[in-house]
Amino acid sequence: MIHILSHFFLFFFIVYYNGVLFLKVSNYNYLRFDKFEISFFGIIVTGLVAQTINFFVPLNSYIIIFNTILILIFIILDKKIKLKLEIKKIDFFYIFLFLLIILNIYGSKFSDDLDHYHYGYINNSDNSNYIIGLGHLHAMYAYSSIWLITHSYFNFDYSRLQDIHVLNGLIFFIFLSIFYKEIKSSLIKKENNIYIPILFSILIFILLKYTRLKEFGIDRAPFLILYFLILFYLKNFFLNDEKNNIDKKIILLIYICIFLFYIKITFFFACLIPLYYIIKHKNFRIFISKPFIPIYIFVLSYLIKNFIISGCFIFPIGFTCLESISWNMKEIAEEQYIISEILNKSWWLYKGTLTDLEYIKNFNWFETWFIRSKIEFLEFFLTSILTIIFTILSFHKSNIRNNNFLIKKISEIFKIFSIIFSIQVVLFFFKLPVIRMSHYLFIFFSILILIIFFYKFKLFAKKKVLFSIIFIALTFNFTKNFTRISENKFVNSPYESKPHTSEQTKLKLNKFEYYKGWYGNYPTSNVVLGDSYEHKRILIFDMIYKVN
Repeated sequence: MIHILSHFFLFFFIVYYNGVLFLKVSNYNYLRFDKFEISFFGIIVTGLVAQTINFFVPLNSYIIIFNTILILIFIILDKKIKLKLEIKKIDFFYIFLFLLIILNIYGSKFSDDLDHYHYGYINNSDNSNYIIGLGHLHAMYAYSSIWLITHSYFNFDYSRLQDIHVLNGLIFFIFLSIFYKEIKSSLIKKENNIYIPILFSILIFILLKYTRLKEFGIDRAPFLILYFLILFYLKNFFLNDEKNNIDKKIILLIYICIFLFYIKITFFFACLIPLYYIIKHKNFRIFISKPFIPIYIFVLSYLIKNFIISGCFIFPIGFTCLESISWNMKEIAEEQYIISEILNKSWWLYKGTLTDLEYIKNFNWFETWFIRSKIEFLEFFLTSILTIIFTILSFHKSNIRNNNFLIKKISEIFKIFSIIFSIQVVLFFFKLPVIRMSHYLFIFFSILILIIFFYKFKLFAKKKVLFSIIFIALTFNFTKNFTRISENKFVNSPYESKPHTSEQTKLKLNKFEYYKGWYGNYPTSNVVLGDSYEHKRILIFDMIYKVN
C-alpha cells in the first residue's frame, strides 16, 4: 500500500508540474487552468517528451528521478510556480474517488496483452534507446504506441510493473475529477446549456463501465483523453468566445489530438475538430506560427521513431514503408493490416468453408461476429440508454430559446459530432468491429440524442437528483471493485503477481543477445531470428536487419 500511495503522489506531482512548465514555456497563463486540467496536459507532454528522449537514452528510473530534480529546481528558481492546495471545504466525492482508485490499483489484474507484447515493449524501452528494426523482434512492437512509452517512463525497475496500474489509476482519477469539478462549478449558474448534460452523461457512462484497470491496456486511456478533448473543445469553443485567443486554443487541441493518434492511429478522427476551426476561420497561418514549432518537433520525432523501428513512417500502413532499406517491414505491415481485420471480425470462431480473405468480404463475417459480440454490444447500448435517461431526469427544460447565436453554436456541435460519428461507424463496420476498441461510439450516440432532446430549450439542473445519480454510479463502481477483491481474497493484487521468467530462452545474433519469451531479461522477443537476419552497431543504435 505504501508503494501504491508513494508512486501515485509522485506521479501526480510530476505530471502536474510538467503541465505547468509546458504551459509556461508555451506562453500560457497556467493559473487560468484547473490543476486537474494542468495535470492532464502534463501526462500528454510527458509522453511526447519521453518519445523524443528515448532516441538517446533508456527510459529507466534515472529519467524520472532527473525529472523530479528538474521540477524542484524550477520551483526554487520560480516561486510563482506552486501547487495551491487550498481546501476550504472537503468534498466527499474526491475522498471517495481517491479510495476507489487505490482500491482499483490494488485489486486489478494485468491486461491480457501484457504478456503478449506490452511488457516486452516497456522492458525494452526501460533498458535501451530505440533499436533500428525493433519490429523484427515482435511485429506488435512496430505499432510503438506512445502510451507504452509513457508507461516505460513511469515504470520503476523494482516495482514489478505495478506502475502500469498506478499510471492508469492516476489518469482515471484526474479525468473523473476534471469532469466532476466542471459540472459542479457550472451548476453555480441557475441556467445551464447542453454543455453540462453532455459532461454528465460521459461521467455516468464511465463510472458504470470503467470498473477495472485490467481493461485499460492501450484501449481505455485514449478514450479518457478523447472525452477530455470533448470537454476542452466545448468549454473553449462553445461556452466562450471562440475568437478570443483562438490560435492558442487550437494548438492545445492539436496537442491532445496528436497524442491520441500516437496511441492508436484509429483516433485520427479527433484531428477533425481543430481542423474544422482552422478551415472555418481560414487560420492557416497557425502552421507557420512560433508556438507551432514544438508540434513539428513531436511529429518529426514520431515519424522518425516509427521509421527506425519498422522502416514505416506509420505502421501498419504499407505505402508509408520504404522497401529500399534493409530493416524494412512493408511485407509484415501489409500482413498485419489484413490480420488485424481478420481477427477483429472473429475469424477464429468461424466454422464454415470460406477462406479468411473471403470471410472478411461482403459482410460474410457479420453472423459469426454478432453471435460473439451481441451480449457486449447490448451491455454498452443499454448503458448508453441508461445514461441518457439519467441525464434527462437530472434536468428540467422549459421555454424555447430565442438566442439564435446559441442555437447556431449548438447546431454546429451537432454537425461536428454527427460527422465524426458517421465516419467512425463506417470504420467500425468495415475495418474495426471490436466494441472494446470502439465503444466511444455509444457515448457519441448519447451526445447526439441529448442534443436533439434538449435543443433550443432552457435547462435547469435538478441538483439533488444529479448528485444522487453521481453518488450511486460512484458507489456501483466502488462496490464492483471491493466485491471482486473480496471474492478473490486479494490474490489478484498486481504487487503479488510477479511476471514469470522461466519461459525465456537466451539467443544470439552475432554479438547481439536477446531473449525469446514473455517476461524477464532485455531485449524480449517472440521469435528466433534466423540466418536471414544480421546485427550491427551504428553510433548509439543497435540495428537488426535482413540480409539481401
